[in-house]
Amino acid sequence: MGKKIIRLNETDIENIVRKVIIEQGRGDLVGAKRKKNKNKRDESSSNWGGKDEGTLNFDIVQTEFQAVNVGPERFSIAMHNQVTKVGKEIPGEQTNVPGGEDITLDEFEIAGSSLPYADNMVKPYFDKYPDAQSVFDGIVTKFVNYINAGGGPKLTNVTIKGSADSARPTLDVPSGYSQLDHPDSKPYNGETDPFKMNQYLADKRAEEYANVLKSAIKEKSGFDLTIKVLPGDNFYGQEGKRGEEYRKIILSPNAEVLTVSTPTSTDPSTTTTPGEKVTFPSIPYYVAYYYNGKGVYVKGYKVVEGGGNKFMAISREQAESWGTPIFDGQMSSEIKGDKFYIDGKLVGTIQPKGTAPQQFSTMGREFSYWVGPITNIRAFRNAQIEGEGEVTTAYLDDAYFLFY
Repeated sequence: MGKKIIRLNETDIENIVRKVIIEQGRGDLVGAKRKKNKNKRDESSSNWGGKDEGTLNFDIVQTEFQAVNVGPERFSIAMHNQVTKVGKEIPGEQTNVPGGEDITLDEFEIAGSSLPYADNMVKPYFDKYPDAQSVFDGIVTKFVNYINAGGGPKLTNVTIKGSADSARPTLDVPSGYSQLDHPDSKPYNGETDPFKMNQYLADKRAEEYANVLKSAIKEKSGFDLTIKVLPGDNFYGQEGKRGEEYRKIILSPNAEVLTVSTPTSTDPSTTTTPGEKVTFPSIPYYVAYYYNGKGVYVKGYKVVEGGGNKFMAISREQAESWGTPIFDGQMSSEIKGDKFYIDGKLVGTIQPKGTAPQQFSTMGREFSYWVGPITNIRAFRNAQIEGEGEVTTAYLDDAYFLFY
């Protein structure tokens, strides 16, 4: 019988590396403190007993809960830790480069349970559609962050477009409502032709969504956002064009990427060392670093190991001087308002599920809120860096925390 060939993808390799690190314990990493009784791991979730503070148990593998019965809502918290991937080359002949946070606004597609509309109605009723409220809040947050970072004047061509599927619109008032909510003097503005009535639904729903969005953004940022309503897509009477694919709203910002400088002498986002573009596999590199609820680029390293695995890293000296956390054992944590802290360090603002920046593997469980990321140390390793020789580096992870 021939040998069985096993092919591992990048995720498989990362999981194996993580398992080895967990089994070794932090004490087996270069320069790290040896953990006491490392073979006696406490793998029970910390119990907050309904309070807003307690501990997180990082002896538990990342697919389980670090804490349960968190706050009056009795949430369970699970960490989702992943290898830091974000970075960029250090350009040549560049000095005194401040770190910065890239802020973007991508196109939003609002469909399915994210649409806050009952049949034949045109105004959003978020109290009846909690999923829609979560998505809406996330959109508002992203616009406000962009505006507060100085991007308001760049939002000169924001558009919104609705659509209505092939179903026939009627004058029926849906259950739970007393009348149709059409803002004109007559339902459907007096239109009786089904095609025109359908067009009315597509256009008015987008217009009303834009109105509440502008109002919420104005309240939180003071900025008057202009949103242009485009003619909606009308699929009335078209065979096979029924369902959420043909019943949605598209919100399109024209937002360019915004890089926000955060230069302070005591802040890890400040870089004063000139860079050099090199070809050696392990090189000086700008890496994403998340702390105090924000993200910046800092001067660090892209380390390529013998097997081809790539890691973003900073020097051990940087990691220690900035207080970069190592999530290990029991660590204190607390919630203050909508802010989440670990060991006194701000992870970020707790936000609803609909605003999550990526898909998380949750083993089929539904989470309600998320916060992060915060940069933490994966391992210390010695690396040969082009132009610097041997450097003790701190491999970096990005940690998110999900509330179930």
